[in-house]
Amino acid sequence: MPHTAGKRLIETIVKQLERVEYFSAAENISPNVAVHEMRKNFKRLRALLKFYTGFTDEFTPDFAQQIKFFGRSLTHMRETFVNCQIFDRISASGNLIPDRKIKAAREKFNEKNRVVIEQGFLAAEGYLPIQKFVVSLVEQMETITLETPSHQQFAAQIQESYNQSYAIYQFLTVQSDPELVHELRKKLKQLYYQSDFIRYIHPRFFRLKTYHLNNITEQLGEDHDLFVFLTELQTGGYGFSNEELEIIENQVQHLREMTRLKLFPKLKQFFAETPEVFKLKTDTIFKIPVV
Repeated sequence: MPHTAGKRLIETIVKQLERVEYFSAAENISPNVAVHEMRKNFKRLRALLKFYTGFTDEFTPDFAQQIKFFGRSLTHMRETFVNCQIFDRISASGNLIPDRKIKAAREKFNEKNRVVIEQGFLAAEGYLPIQKFVVSLVEQMETITLETPSHQQFAAQIQESYNQSYAIYQFLTVQSDPELVHELRKKLKQLYYQSDFIRYIHPRFFRLKTYHLNNITEQLGEDHDLFVFLTELQTGGYGFSNEELEIIENQVQHLREMTRLKLFPKLKQFFAETPEVFKLKTDTIFKIPVV
């Protein structure tokens, strides 16, 4: 492990905080883009802070909970924008629904996104508290001296993330509940951010892992986005008849089926290593002696 690992970790964490601060205050960027970028940064932050699990004096559970809260407060805003994008994709494919109904529904999707974004800026869990939180955190990071996670801590966290993902994968099928599939995505996204950070330690191993993880999590995200869109569509209020709803639902379900059929061979390949084999490989990479 290069001696600069601890310094790089702090620099990376501070960089994520600064990016959140920038996007929370930027006036020349679309709010939807800002929301998306902040969510990504919060997710990466949470994943990287797992390396400090053993340092509770510096990073208490409350600290992690705050980051989790702010990240989740942006979720609904992001989902309403993705719903607009998915509806545009679906409606562009020609689905035997009158143009006037498509146009009216598109306006409702866009209006919902506009209202949610507007409330997100003004609400208590919106941008101003995020700005205050990250500014104070950056100041804190500049004044404290953190210990460097040991070889064992880096390896143990990577292995834990892999184990958690592997455990969920064991119960997964092409017909699995969307929430279980989404849970796998969250765990694999955590593993992706952690592997991406330490890939320089053993590029041949971790760069390949991050490459596969990026592709897999994108497809898992597509499955979740389609499920969220379908749930929103089924709540009603978009002016479609039952027959028209069935037409759109069939299109969405077809997209989900195609996504999963492409996804599962990749998952099988990625999880070809048991947790025991993964542990042996990463222990060797981090030069942890066999007990």
